[in-house]
Amino acid sequence: MFALDNTTIIISAVLIIIALLTSFLNPFFRKVRIEEYDIPNQTKRNENTYNEVNKVEENKEMGVDTDIINEQVITLPPITIILTPHDNVQELIKNLPVYLNQNYPVDYQLIVVAPKNDYETSDILKRFASNKRLYTTFIPESSRYMSKKKLAITLGVKAAKYDWVIMADICCAPISNNWLQAIARNCKEKKELVVGYTRYEQDTPAYRQFERHYLAYYHMHEYQHNKAYACPFNALAFRKSHFLQEEGFRGNLKYIRGEYDFMVNKYAKENNLAFENSFEGTLIEEVPTEKIWVGSHLFYMENRQHMERTSRHRILPYIDQIALHGNYLLQCIALTGSLLFNTWTISAAVGLSLIITVFTRLIIGKKALKRFDINIPAWKIIPYEIAIAWNHLGYKLKYHRADKYDFISHKL
Repeated sequence: MFALDNTTIIISAVLIIIALLTSFLNPFFRKVRIEEYDIPNQTKRNENTYNEVNKVEENKEMGVDTDIINEQVITLPPITIILTPHDNVQELIKNLPVYLNQNYPVDYQLIVVAPKNDYETSDILKRFASNKRLYTTFIPESSRYMSKKKLAITLGVKAAKYDWVIMADICCAPISNNWLQAIARNCKEKKELVVGYTRYEQDTPAYRQFERHYLAYYHMHEYQHNKAYACPFNALAFRKSHFLQEEGFRGNLKYIRGEYDFMVNKYAKENNLAFENSFEGTLIEEVPTEKIWVGSHLFYMENRQHMERTSRHRILPYIDQIALHGNYLLQCIALTGSLLFNTWTISAAVGLSLIITVFTRLIIGKKALKRFDINIPAWKIIPYEIAIAWNHLGYKLKYHRADKYDFISHKL
């Protein structure tokens, strides 16, 4: 029956308030800025510089003391890109030309570091040997006691001509020929790291696109509040001088994966990290295989145990998941109790709180996905949000059953 006693009113009000509040405990609700791509081409930069110099001269003639030259004129540094393919022949054929043909007005170098016995990769690289930007080197076969990926990156850094270096994955392709400009515009005097946004191809299963973006929101929020923890993306620019001074990957060389995570975790300090997530500054990653997808979760569970600030990073996701599941659990309990005791007022309140929960989370989620051009039907957002915690539990069980020697290069 419908009753309006104090207890019923309080329970109903609590259900509705909790439904509303917990909907905002959501990574998609936290503001993440999307950078605007506004780098002019080289001709416009030269024209702007010329015009500003004339203005300064005119001001001097008029007795105005000024030494400011157009702040919009962006100085792009010479830069080195490092790719480390391993049995990625098809990806190399498809993506290498995109990296080699970037619209970049300053000199840049592309270093490919491959295993010495990878003859297919060598054959592909010979096709591009005439390109003056391309430099190739190989990992020695004797490297057994350290991550080959980290070794390849280290060799690439040492071979780099320029202080600013970008490491990227060959399984990813720049979304446009302005990608390098978009990343490099962040390479400023007080910055030592630049993270570039990465997303999956549109053909990737919807849940995997959703989960990656959902979890990436935590990292993007941290970047923009100078609290960087790790890097779930596949483009990272850093200074060669700083890398060598701090001995590169020392401290995590034996861990097979996690190059980007360990780099950001080790080198990100205060406000020395910039984040580029404009459309032009995006990498598109190919559809992950089941092995790559599961492996990325298991390796991350291993690596995070050896990184700093892990507890701080995990607090917010835990709060969000407790709020998400706690709200639905409370609604289930209230509905069960109201049906047992025939308190239809509480049943109606449960229904209203569920409607508030669903519609609020759908609106927040759809808006956040749309901002990053991720096309997932709105009706999938609620089940996908719930699935993240349960899939995480499944990966955690797999991790605990796994041989821990699978995550390191020291097979002793």
